[in-house]
Amino acid sequence: KSSARADWQIPARRDFRIYARQPIHQEVALRSFDQLIGLLSEIPDPRRAEGKLYKLPYVVLFSILAAVTGGNSYRSIETFIDVHRSRLNAAFGLNWKRAPAHTAIRYILQRLDPKGVEQVFRRHAAGLLDGASGASRRTIALDGKALRGSFDNFRDRKAAQLLHAGACPWA
Repeated sequence: KSSARADWQIPARRDFRIYARQPIHQEVALRSFDQLIGLLSEIPDPRRAEGKLYKLPYVVLFSILAAVTGGNSYRSIETFIDVHRSRLNAAFGLNWKRAPAHTAIRYILQRLDPKGVEQVFRRHAAGLLDGASGASRRTIALDGKALRGSFDNFRDRKAAQLLHAGACPWA
């Protein structure tokens, strides 16, 4: 019995440090950002030439990554960039000494041309679709709803969410 328990026990804390320091190989995932960064560089930059300390495509991309990881404010975008700055610098060949301030991020994102941004994302989505073949070309429609009456402020319970997914025959 005792030898069976030793197999499933959580390793000592010092063993975790070994795993935490292992390099993360992300070359495959990062290759797909090259096309997106190229497209994001076509968005007109609203800043003056003197105010371009941070390149627009990377500010937009890192804002997207922050939003995907749960960031919902300019401060959370700044925090995301600050926390991951060394990895982002290494992965994208940047030399940012610090993350842009949340006010700078707000200034940049709010002044972007919405039509230009939309065109870039439509072209990126079309490129992803053109590169897909066979089973990866299938489209899934998603629909989310909050259940009425499931929110309980007294017990601090959030509303229950439903997600419906279905295959689209027309794609």
